Amino acid sequence: MSRSSIRYIDRSYIYGQKAVAAPMTTPVIYGKFPKHSIKKSPIEKFNKLLSSILLCLVLLSVISYYFVSDSEKRMNTLGREIVALTNENIELQNKLDNLHSFNKVDKIIQDKTMLDTAKKVIEIPAVKVAVVPQTPEKTVNYKWSMGY
Repeated sequence: MSRSSIRYIDRSYIYGQKAVAAPMTTPVIYGKFPKHSIKKSPIEKFNKLLSSILLCLVLLSVISYYFVSDSEKRMNTLGREIVALTNENIELQNKLDNLHSFNKVDKIIQDKTMLDTAKKVIEIPAVKVAVVPQTPEKTVNYKWSMGY
């Protein structure tokens, strides 16, 4: 029998035109035998160790990237709020300075340290204004010029 002429179908094989049942394989020796495990080579163990370390580092970097991007987003939000509050603070400071200047003027007037209000009104007659006499205009028309 050559291997090229044998076709296997289920547990039987066909040799030429005739179907022949495959012989059952029965163990020659019965009993409990310990299975021998094939030891992994040190390179395979080392590769597995490096792969697990790499996987842990990738997971750590993904988690840290999430927290960094989240904190950056919060920092941008806080930065915008700080700019808005600073601008509002500048406007309020300008209003406060304006009110302080008016308040200082009011205090000076109310304290009467520099200005005293009049206790009595004095009326004086209107002053006659002296009239300045008008001088006649002198017009001189020279019909001649020097040198002609």
